[in-house]
Amino acid sequence: MKLEFRNSVKIASVYIGTVLGAGFASGQEMMKFFAYYGYMGMIGLLLTGFMFAIIGWAVLEIMFINDVKTYKQFIYPIAGNISGKLLEWAVVFFMFVCFCAMFAGSGALFQQRFHIPYQVGVLAMAICCYITFLFDVKGVIAVNSVLAPILLIGVVIVGLYMWFFRSTAVMSKVVEVFLVVRDNWLSSAIIYVSYNIITAVVVLTTLHNIVTSKFAARVGSLLAGIALGMIGIILGLVILVHYKDIQGIEIPMLAIVMRYAKVVQYIYIIVLISAMFTTAVANGYGILSKLKINKSKGGKIKLAIFIFTAVIFSQIGFSNMVGKIYPIFGYIGIFQIILILVYFVKLKYDLLKTKFLDKISIYKDHKYYRWLR
Repeated sequence: MKLEFRNSVKIASVYIGTVLGAGFASGQEMMKFFAYYGYMGMIGLLLTGFMFAIIGWAVLEIMFINDVKTYKQFIYPIAGNISGKLLEWAVVFFMFVCFCAMFAGSGALFQQRFHIPYQVGVLAMAICCYITFLFDVKGVIAVNSVLAPILLIGVVIVGLYMWFFRSTAVMSKVVEVFLVVRDNWLSSAIIYVSYNIITAVVVLTTLHNIVTSKFAARVGSLLAGIALGMIGIILGLVILVHYKDIQGIEIPMLAIVMRYAKVVQYIYIIVLISAMFTTAVANGYGILSKLKINKSKGGKIKLAIFIFTAVIFSQIGFSNMVGKIYPIFGYIGIFQIILILVYFVKLKYDLLKTKFLDKISIYKDHKYYRWLR
């Protein structure tokens, strides 16, 4: 049981690390998908935690039951050959966009906080990813196991500090900001979860060695859902309170944190860099696994070319990727989620039906049943 729980924690760490990218920790996603809708956006954040837990459970249990070892083995039985192929390549493309976005986020952080050239931050992230990928899946698990707890603890510390030491001027805006309601908070929450699930599914399917039981699948997804919901609410409320002062800023949370003590600033910077790195590693490794770059001849050179290409595309800019490109893939993610949940319900129904028929068969073979007949 201890081993199963340890595996659950590892699964949750990778899941959290995949979702908590630069878009999340920077505050960009919180602004565009939740704070934009006022207090209803906060309800949307609670809903996201629940959705992440349910979808993660479905994905992991399907993996365990069907002995899935790759994304292809996972998606084709669910979506069929044609839809499976389209989803497979749409996912690869989106993961590449996310990978580039993390490089862009790193560049924006270095530029906004330290006034260091944008390209320095991009190259620093690129080098760290290259070194991690040389260790294959062990490197991915190690990075997430170390950094995901830092993300969780760091966001909680920073968020609570801001609430306890908030100024009267800021709090006077709370009522005004909480009355802001636009468009549809529910669809925004669904789209947010959907595009995050696109990459999460690919990364989770690489964890077949630690998805050793249904218990590990359920507890891992539950822990991740609770953590993601909790972190989301903490960051979401902070962004909501400061909403009018941070519009148009590349890294909103950094602008907010700069008003507080130095120690809080540096804790947040560590959190943000960790978030960028874990998501860059998760998305990059997903693509490498699909294209089998690491395991092919001349893998190190191909890996370097792949990362250099991402550096070039990162010039598009961080906020542009989060605000304009991410939502497009949210609709693809909704389609994938529907397929996963329908397949999962059918799979659970078939298993229950099989167990029920087996019990009837055993009962019919019993000597008393034969005697009564």
